[in-house]
Amino acid sequence: MFGALTTPDQHGGDVALALVAAYLLALPLGWERKARGTGGVGLRTMPLVSVATCAYLLLSRFVYESGIFDADGLARAMRAVMTGIGFIGGGAILKHARGVRGVVGVTTAASIWTTGAIGASVAHGYYSLAVVLALTALLVISFTGRLARTAPAIDRER
Repeated sequence: MFGALTTPDQHGGDVALALVAAYLLALPLGWERKARGTGGVGLRTMPLVSVATCAYLLLSRFVYESGIFDADGLARAMRAVMTGIGFIGGGAILKHARGVRGVVGVTTAASIWTTGAIGASVAHGYYSLAVVLALTALLVISFTGRLARTAPAIDRER
């Protein structure tokens, strides 16, 4: 996507395209979560997670390609970003759990983590993977919820 770099600013158009793609691919997931009333996680959070992940990983690629750190450093940067996104998802679960019986917010947490993967895919130039992730997540969230509601409830209190 970027080739050999001397400075990230030489590729401003590529960077802007990547950030816009990360935003647009996460937006439908944010809209779906907001439409379901998931307690504040939605139209702002999902695209921000995707864009921020994309930006952090683009920056780590620029640092790698300039020779400041090796490929292992690039992998560590990706792991660190994904771990941080996991903490955001954990907050979505904890925020919803107070006073509610059972576990609530896991789908939202998984959606947050997925938007991070979308941003990471875009940052590394895998636009087709990002599109497939976005469509799969939207499909799973939209249709399996309906399927789950039709499943018979099992009384586990006995």
